[in-house]
Amino acid sequence: MISAVLVENRLIVDDLDAISKIHRKRGFGDLIDKKLYLTIVEGVYLSERGLIKIISNDKELSFEELLKLRDSEENIFGKYIVFKDLKEKGYIVKTAFKYGCAFRVYRGAIEEKHADYLVDVFMEGEKIDANILAAHVRIAHSVKKDMVFAFVDTDNDITYYLVKRVTF
Repeated sequence: MISAVLVENRLIVDDLDAISKIHRKRGFGDLIDKKLYLTIVEGVYLSERGLIKIISNDKELSFEELLKLRDSEENIFGKYIVFKDLKEKGYIVKTAFKYGCAFRVYRGAIEEKHADYLVDVFMEGEKIDANILAAHVRIAHSVKKDMVFAFVDTDNDITYYLVKRVTF
């Protein structure tokens, strides 16, 4: 099984065969200097599927322990639920930190084009600042992407809202 080492808020894989299986064939992570860097959410997803084991302090972390890494990533559970749903629907999902959102979502291969959507994730009952929503929509519009807000309810069902900027 492929091992990924937890370092701060990233998972690192340095086995070249593993990198080929996870990154080149499946589109996970970012390849930098012959090492594959995965997000915690990607790691949780791959771990749940039995594709990798995650090591921290010489101990393998369970799926439940991974979901408790809230200090590493805010709203990790909600992001995981949305990430899993989008992956199962056939989308390529990457981080969107530089846009202030959870994910960039591609309908086709990443190499072929820019992301189609920016997605941010909220849990049911979470207070949301309208200015933040408006800022996300403006950013998405400025980079020619559609803004999608994903709301995860207490049953882990997701409602997606596509929000576009309209000018008159």
